[in-house]
Amino acid sequence: MKNPAVNTSALPIFRFFAACVVGFFHFGQKTDFYYHFPEIFKAGAEMVTFFFVLSGFLLYLGYHQRELVSLRQYFTKRALRILPLYYVAFLMTVVLRGIAGKLSFSEFFINLFCLQSWFVSPISFNFTSWFVSDLVFFYCLFPFILSFLKKHKPAPAHMIAASLLLWLVTQGVLTKLLNSHFYLGYPSYSHDLLFYLPLPHFCSFFMGICGAYCVRAYDLRERRGEVVSLLTTVLLLGAVALLIQVLPRFTRGLGFELPFYSSLYAPVFLAVILNITLSRNALLRILSWPRFVFWGEVSYALYIIQAPMDELYKYLIPGLFTVSEDVKFLLFFVLLVSVSALLTSWEKSVVRRIMR
Repeated sequence: MKNPAVNTSALPIFRFFAACVVGFFHFGQKTDFYYHFPEIFKAGAEMVTFFFVLSGFLLYLGYHQRELVSLRQYFTKRALRILPLYYVAFLMTVVLRGIAGKLSFSEFFINLFCLQSWFVSPISFNFTSWFVSDLVFFYCLFPFILSFLKKHKPAPAHMIAASLLLWLVTQGVLTKLLNSHFYLGYPSYSHDLLFYLPLPHFCSFFMGICGAYCVRAYDLRERRGEVVSLLTTVLLLGAVALLIQVLPRFTRGLGFELPFYSSLYAPVFLAVILNITLSRNALLRILSWPRFVFWGEVSYALYIIQAPMDELYKYLIPGLFTVSEDVKFLLFFVLLVSVSALLTSWEKSVVRRIMR
């Protein structure tokens, strides 16, 4: 159930953009044009933080008005939301690895039960699926967080303060470890702990919940000033792009690393989400068109199947390796988006039949 005070219909297209950025980050690096793009189009790892913040935000908006939450119904809906396509990608990976003789017993069962982000080498199977492993953990925690919020009704300012404190502590610990002898770089066990374990990303999910809680508690409404709203939206999106472009270079120039891939940008992503949901202008109305909403729904399939699709692409079409890397990537990306759209349509029809 959506919050009637806000409009979330412009958010899906931003999720699709984020999923495309992840795909470009993973598979576009061999192209000639990759390094000519601004960093915002290559910030694949940072976009995962956006997904976590958005997940917490939308999940709270979807459940805050329900007096009683049936855990069975809740977990059924969550499972149907993420697991069908997850297991499509899982089966594709199993088949392709089996053909290549690279399928291990331990990886099979760890990924079967969505536990990969808790173990060594969480990206050694379907390397984007660690996100789902984290998300399953957060979904398990959400009913307890929701119950606390409904029972105690804490002040919104206290919740925002708590989310910022958790974020600051998380970033402080991660920054300390990144700049110590503990961190051995990629690939290493220390890298897996800092960037794939659910705990460093929980503050993003929690911050999304707290942002939505404040929207409801303060009964925030859409801002109707067209010019100011449009200007604020454009400036805020530009500021995020500039921050992602400049901040890594600045900090590395000073000789230390920040955990850019583990929730560092959570507050600015929450600001973007709040602005979009609480603004009304021509740009956001266009981005709310049903066609754009559909592509937002495609984003999850695009994200979760990109690695097995890359392996399948290489396996089935070896003749394309005689063309340029630019052409190979563009053909692969068109194929990836097309298959993702088909899978999303299939998943929606299956889920609708199950939920009847």
